Amino acid sequence: MPVQLPIAIDKHSGIPVYIQLGERIRLLIREGRLQEGDPLPTVRELAVELGINANTVARVYRELQADGVLRLERGVGTSVAKVQGVTTTPDGFQEMERKALELIRLARQAGMRCGELSQLIEARWQEIDHER
Repeated sequence: MPVQLPIAIDKHSGIPVYIQLGERIRLLIREGRLQEGDPLPTVRELAVELGINANTVARVYRELQADGVLRLERGVGTSVAKVQGVTTTPDGFQEMERKALELIRLARQAGMRCGELSQLIEARWQEIDHER
């Protein structure tokens, strides 16, 4: 039986729905809330649950399969693939969460909105990628 995914999509955030969904699934895996072999809802079930287009869910599932995150088997369903490269310990993840909350509080004090903070993080992330 597929696991219930604790996912909320904000259609007004400025972040495309397919990105929100894909990143949330990745985060659930990194947190350990989804583990290898866990079945996911069907495309249609998840689309109805989230109130989004089934094509969007199918796109996310295909992209996550291409990245080796999910395993799609016709007639069997979608499940979490063997999780590789997830090296964050529960303590390490909790530390990241604490720092993220601290960053959010600082951003709110500065009058930033969520989308602005996301853009700031994305820009710094890309800068670091270019340094390599």
